[in-house]
Amino acid sequence: MMIVHFHFHSHKTGVTKSVENIIPVLNKFSEAKVFGYGIDAPKISLSHLLRLIYSDNNMIIHTHRNNEIILALLLRLFGGKFKLVFTRHSESNPSDFTLWLIKKADHLVTLSFSMSKSLPCRNTLIHHGVNTEIFDIREKTRLNGIQQKNLISIIGRIRPAKGQLVVLKALLQPLKNYPDWGLLLIGKVDDKKYTDELISVAREDGISSQVHFMKESDEIVGYYSASNIVVIASFSEGFSLVCLEAMACGLVTIATGYVGIHSEVITNGVNGFLFPRNDHESLSRILADVMSGKTIPDPERIRRTIVEEWSVEKNVRELLKLYETSPLPR
Repeated sequence: MMIVHFHFHSHKTGVTKSVENIIPVLNKFSEAKVFGYGIDAPKISLSHLLRLIYSDNNMIIHTHRNNEIILALLLRLFGGKFKLVFTRHSESNPSDFTLWLIKKADHLVTLSFSMSKSLPCRNTLIHHGVNTEIFDIREKTRLNGIQQKNLISIIGRIRPAKGQLVVLKALLQPLKNYPDWGLLLIGKVDDKKYTDELISVAREDGISSQVHFMKESDEIVGYYSASNIVVIASFSEGFSLVCLEAMACGLVTIATGYVGIHSEVITNGVNGFLFPRNDHESLSRILADVMSGKTIPDPERIRRTIVEEWSVEKNVRELLKLYETSPLPR
């Protein structure tokens, strides 16, 4: 069986990361490559792809975006022979056009229970997973140029939907109470006006020396090993690899409830914490309890959740089972 994931996007996104995670593991069981650009993975050329889809090979094309499934459908229109899989990565309701496209796939993959239930068509729920060998409990490190020894990290593009302002508001008093704590905002700036607002709020409340903006980096493990807490305050998520990565590292993970997979992976107060979206007061209480040492979940228990239920190996086993399944009737 030959598996080809399409990837037509010039920027690194969560979709990019999820495909990069599974390709090496898929290659342990079959042959898997990527057709496209903007991704660090073994590639297949157009000529090789065309030879395969016009042969009688057992061929899988797995798409993730509208532009990718459109090309796959065109290839099928012109006689291409392959099984077509589409993964829906957004929690929002699809447009009529997107819904029409994904109904053309032989298999539709969803990433969370809420996404699976909301789509008005048959689908298979397969959670993403993370590499638990890369993301592991490590010795605590310090970052150059950061004075604070305890760090709270937000990882993701800096834009309103990611909720960085909610976290900053929640930390206005706790950071004043605990000067040896700092906040890292790690990611590419998508919204300059929003970033300026974050800087202004930190400056006006006298905590700017504890708030640090860090560029997007592939060396994310280093940030995890320097962090004590990771907060995911997103208003919506198709999925959240950051949640799984942080927990695999044994870090205290605090996330918005009923967003993406947060409420599926985190049991509040046991292996992490949940708070209502856009509720900085609830988040502030949780952060204060953790920063003071009043409430700290066991790192091994946090990690065990991911190792047992959310590993990339489990993700790949479920995908391979789907690839070998006959297409759903349409």
